[in-house]
Amino acid sequence: MYAKAESPVPNDLGLAIPGNMPVFEGLIVIGFILHLIYVNIVVAGSVYAVLFEIRGILKRDKVSDGLGLQLATLVSIHKSIAVVLGVAPLLIISTIYTQFFYPSTILIGKWWLMLIPLLIISFLLLYVYKYMWDKWQNRKRLHLSFGIAGALILLFVTLLFITNVASMLHPELWSGSKGFFDSLFRYPTIWQRYFHFMAASFAIIGMYMYWWGKRKGREKEDPVYRLATKFGKGSAFLFTLLQLIAGPILLLSMNSEVRASFLGGSAFHTSLLTISVAFALVLIVLLYRLYKVDSRKLFISSVVVLLMIMGLMSWIRHEVRDLHLAPYMEQVPRNLGD
Repeated sequence: MYAKAESPVPNDLGLAIPGNMPVFEGLIVIGFILHLIYVNIVVAGSVYAVLFEIRGILKRDKVSDGLGLQLATLVSIHKSIAVVLGVAPLLIISTIYTQFFYPSTILIGKWWLMLIPLLIISFLLLYVYKYMWDKWQNRKRLHLSFGIAGALILLFVTLLFITNVASMLHPELWSGSKGFFDSLFRYPTIWQRYFHFMAASFAIIGMYMYWWGKRKGREKEDPVYRLATKFGKGSAFLFTLLQLIAGPILLLSMNSEVRASFLGGSAFHTSLLTISVAFALVLIVLLYRLYKVDSRKLFISSVVVLLMIMGLMSWIRHEVRDLHLAPYMEQVPRNLGD
């Protein structure tokens, strides 16, 4: 139920939003896509680096161990880009959704304040993990512990962000909130969003691994590059397929008004979702064919379709947010400076 007589949402700041709303909305959609690509690579890449090292230990496989090292190296390069590209979306969302973002942040409390320290710790752990790979070949348990700890922190930080985003969409549930861990089971879409995000992350790192392995393989013949190519396209296909499960689960977990808008209640929103699903099916076919037979044309087509899907999904994400918050904005309007 939405708020009735009194809204839990505070009045907007006295200062007007410093810019044109459509421009801000366009920037947040574009900025989120760019940020998300690198976050997906960093989060899933750190997990895969650990898994390939474990595989190398268990099977005494130097190729798997070598791929783990290469993934750890890629993570160390891309994490800084992910952080920088995340600044713009964070600033924009805190500017145009001030009344919702700041209360949800406050409700998470000390864990949101721990965000920067957690990222610093994770990055330091992953630096050690990468740069001590060769030196600690005979101390694998110690080395592996750094990779596991760094990856787990990144997975936790992802959950922290998703919790904040889900919280800001449900002001009617703010009353009685007892902090971050209570929020994990208070808001209805947190775990569904997390599942959706992780499936996307492992699909994108798969495509990245395929591209990286192919590019490196043209420069030098190496079994590490062949493994990256083979595993990457398999990961891309499998987790894109899982998106067909994660997406509907997330949609069905939303409140009835939002869900209805995408299931026939609104021609615009239904069309957005229908087009996205159609592109997703096309992408699955392309990735299946790529999995069977390597093809530069199929890969480029897959990347183009993926980028279109990401653009549409980022747009849908924005529309979902506005549908959730529209009743509250009517009661407590934003200060647009009109």
